[in-house]
Amino acid sequence: MPVVQISRIQHRRGKATDLPQLAAGELGWSIDEQKLYIGNGTMADGAPAVGNTEVLTNSSVTTLSSIINHVYKGYLGSSTNIVTGNGVNVTRTLQAKFDDVASVKDFGAVGDGSTADAVAIQRAIEELYTESDKTDSRSRRILLFPAGQYNINGSLKIPPYAHLVGEGPDKTIIYQTGGNAPVAVTEDNTRTNTTHGNLFNSITASGKPTQIEVEGITFKNGEAYGGFSIDSATKVYFNNCKFEGTYASGGADASTSKGVTVRSTNALPCSNIIFNQCQFTKFARLVDFSYDVTNTRFTNCDFDIGYYGAIIGEQMDGSTAGYTNGPRDVHFSGNSWSNIGQQAIYVKPKVGSNTGVGPRNIISHANWYASTVGNNFEGATTSIREVPVIQFDNDECSSDLDFFERSDLREATLNAAPELQGIGRQTNPVKQITLTDNTSTATTTTLEFPALNSKHIVLNYKIVRSTNSRVGQFVINADTSAVSFDDTYTENASDVGVVLTAVLENKDSTAGNETVTVKYTTTNSGSSATMDVEVSQLV
Repeated sequence: MPVVQISRIQHRRGKATDLPQLAAGELGWSIDEQKLYIGNGTMADGAPAVGNTEVLTNSSVTTLSSIINHVYKGYLGSSTNIVTGNGVNVTRTLQAKFDDVASVKDFGAVGDGSTADAVAIQRAIEELYTESDKTDSRSRRILLFPAGQYNINGSLKIPPYAHLVGEGPDKTIIYQTGGNAPVAVTEDNTRTNTTHGNLFNSITASGKPTQIEVEGITFKNGEAYGGFSIDSATKVYFNNCKFEGTYASGGADASTSKGVTVRSTNALPCSNIIFNQCQFTKFARLVDFSYDVTNTRFTNCDFDIGYYGAIIGEQMDGSTAGYTNGPRDVHFSGNSWSNIGQQAIYVKPKVGSNTGVGPRNIISHANWYASTVGNNFEGATTSIREVPVIQFDNDECSSDLDFFERSDLREATLNAAPELQGIGRQTNPVKQITLTDNTSTATTTTLEFPALNSKHIVLNYKIVRSTNSRVGQFVINADTSAVSFDDTYTENASDVGVVLTAVLENKDSTAGNETVTVKYTTTNSGSSATMDVEVSQLV
């Protein structure tokens, strides 16, 4: 009913336990609890219930979440017929709703690019994941990093079951400066405030870092130190993260500047480390793995600006604790690589006579390597090839279906570094070549291969010429002094009139033959031929 007049305002005061039923519109002040109430009035007057209603004040804040409830309405709000329970809606307090996700700002972090946030962030991590009551999985909530730059001056310690979520690369930034340390390291669930240098040696089997997820965060180091050190951890997953350092194109190697690295003990090696849709930039070594680690995957990532792309097994020696076997089963798939002075992937050789040790099963699959890789930062021209794009100096490694933007075709002043060098197999994607009709003089197919080391090259091919076709395998064995070849094939009907050969040629200014060239001749049939060819070689 409308308010037509105010005859008087009534007031009562006293202790909360003595609060009576107030008259309609009458105010009652609880002196001891500092709370204010107003009388509802009678139901005959239109009140929904007889009683007193608390008027929210500063003293009501602690009970706010139990006073106001939340019911999920869906994207279209009240216009949708959503029932959240078994026939009736589920009602939750605001406190319960807000506690679904914890924010570092709930623990005092600011993220303004100037405030020192390390203590607040570490407090949030330890309260959520490392306190003694966090053995119940329900207490391990997502820790949200809202967009902003969070300044720290040492390594964040990331324990088991941590799930850190930002709002995306270059939106949420954790920026380390002044600590001579990586931006973050993994730890076990009992370590707090331990220096980075000795942290991983103290990790125990019962507290081993595991089930760690990180997404949408930039780990930026303002010093020539690392981005993220994965120490004695298993099942660590990075999605849509960025690792950024201070390295500039043309700079020298620096062993402390590592985008990501691993550290292991003999008892607690690293395993199951996954990077998806991540960015690695401005570190001397974008990836540096020497310790024992297995089952590591880099998929759909971008590697840009580094002295090395990924250097594998540089320090492993087969005997030192943590360096017993070296990295195993490391795969790079569907990534892009650019502006890398030396090798994009460099697998170092085993040390001495330690048979059976060293990096194994290092795979490059369907990656894109720009012309700015392996040229010592001397420009993107195809005539500058200082080092191989990929170098495998240990067993059981391969390059499959990779695309190399720089060409292996020789030029007069070329330093003849191949795409792939060392111990390994390279299989290139299928390409199609036109073999011109009536070519009586042996003519290059544009298939050329460095012959500075012994080569075993296999061309699986299909030739189609008018209605005739041939399927075959052309095998080449070569070094700088001799070349031999064998062409084994089957034709559907008539001879396609194509002869393939391989020769050694000198195509640069250095002495000696350094190039294997595949050539062809064709008969005069009135039509050119097309050859689809897949090249595989032991390098």
